[in-house]
Amino acid sequence: MVVVHIDMDYFFGACEELRHSELKGKPFVVGTAAEKDKMRGVVQTANYEARKYGIKSGMPTMQAFKLYSELSYFKEDYDYYESISKRIESLLASYHKPIERMSIDEFAIDFGKESYYESELTAKEMKERINKEIGLPCTVGVSYSKTFAKMACDSAKPNGFKVIKEEEIKEFLGNKDVSKLPGIGVKTEARLKEMGISRIGELAAANPLLLIDKFGSFGKEMFELANGIDRSKIVERAETLSIGRESTLEEPTADMQKIDKKLGELSHEVKRELDKKGYVFKSVSVKARYQDFTEAIRNASLTHYSNSEELMLGMAHKLMEKLVGDKEVRKVGVRVSSLSGGIGQRRLA
Repeated sequence: MVVVHIDMDYFFGACEELRHSELKGKPFVVGTAAEKDKMRGVVQTANYEARKYGIKSGMPTMQAFKLYSELSYFKEDYDYYESISKRIESLLASYHKPIERMSIDEFAIDFGKESYYESELTAKEMKERINKEIGLPCTVGVSYSKTFAKMACDSAKPNGFKVIKEEEIKEFLGNKDVSKLPGIGVKTEARLKEMGISRIGELAAANPLLLIDKFGSFGKEMFELANGIDRSKIVERAETLSIGRESTLEEPTADMQKIDKKLGELSHEVKRELDKKGYVFKSVSVKARYQDFTEAIRNASLTHYSNSEELMLGMAHKLMEKLVGDKEVRKVGVRVSSLSGGIGQRRLA
């Protein structure tokens, strides 16, 4: 199996450059607040010129202007960025391969049993077409699994291209900090360092039973990833109907009690919509938007159809726990898909 991961470089900022070409080469940021209240907002994306001054995502806008007073500022335009993301997805879909849209600016593509040579040629063509036809830069990672293709991509930023084959993965991972593995946040990193584990190579050599004792099932997952074993699969966007709701939390948090309260409200709204339209569901997904405005999605499917709000919420909780870990989230969503029935159809009890 070969997976190609495509990550758009400073996506919101690059989108703004498409319609404000005069900004190219000048420091600017995209933030959360309206122009008149820009000093009260948070930086979502800083272009590379702004980053030279120490400005980065998640930073209060006021601090960014202290670092560079002549900074240009734009309020986020999520609908516009979404329209560009759909154009990118449509371009990638023209290659007729399974695609997972991992967030608004990241895509994972399953190249199946194609050779690295064939995959690399096609991936380079995708990168070139995104640049020429849409006008945006991106970075591409190629590897034998979804996680490691993303890590290859991350290591090649910005505007780079990197291939990591299975026989190269241990050397690639070995000396990297454990925080570079997906899901390992600040608290988990601190606990690992208390155990004398600070590098991925050290994690790979650790006693897996001890890791499971300390971290539960995530201990096993960390150990496997450190040893180059990745069981994650490409999850294509369902073309079937779906019903979902999203909401921003009062403040960013990693507290599952607070997050569960919001998931409960969203699940209740989704259930009401299901009942109104007479649908039952088979799949549940959750979405988390983090402090740095990146997003992640987790999905799970039942073996049967249901319209149970309790079951929906239970699945949403388990999925969200995996996304949150010890990372703070600012927005969450619940969605049901693989729907059946419709108005006039019998609903399950």
